[in-house]
Amino acid sequence: MSCLRSCLPALAGSLLLAGASSGQTAVRSTVSTPAMAAEMANFISLAVNAGAVQTIASVTDNVVNSFPTPVTITLSWDLHPSTANVQVIGYFANPAMAMSSGSLGIPSGWIKGRVLTAEVVGAPTSFTPFTQNAVGGIGTTGGSLALMTQPVLGYSKSGSKTIDLELQLDLVGRVLAAGTYTGTLNIRAVTQ
Repeated sequence: MSCLRSCLPALAGSLLLAGASSGQTAVRSTVSTPAMAAEMANFISLAVNAGAVQTIASVTDNVVNSFPTPVTITLSWDLHPSTANVQVIGYFANPAMAMSSGSLGIPSGWIKGRVLTAEVVGAPTSFTPFTQNAVGGIGTTGGSLALMTQPVLGYSKSGSKTIDLELQLDLVGRVLAAGTYTGTLNIRAVTQ
């Protein structure tokens, strides 16, 4: 019986403590909120794969003189789907002197380009002079030509497209002074 008397208070104390611990409200810490971000950089690039140097060995007055090979250009992009499109622009920095021989010059309007690559949006399919204006800050007033427009939609936010640009020097009704004329055609892409 003495064990019953001494064990009873211990048993009653255990039951009281057990009831007290299950009835306590949970204690919670404050919320910590680490900032998280991930960014995929947009990019567009252009590469001239062939035809980077164009030479007409013997220019003839009063006819259209074709450059020997097309300029093969590859556009690559990885852009946010909200970008409407990428445009490729060819331009001469100085439209009055697109090609020059000393103080003599050939204006950009005498140089024409066309893109015959199939399924290229906004490409000039007939020979068109470099007399357009800049697009999106790319090009020069009166010395540019839009070569293509690549739509960027959810399904085409990344990809590549290769085009062949054919060039001509149009001297119909014109006589060119003797000389070696050189110039640089700039090609750039811009998002719109």
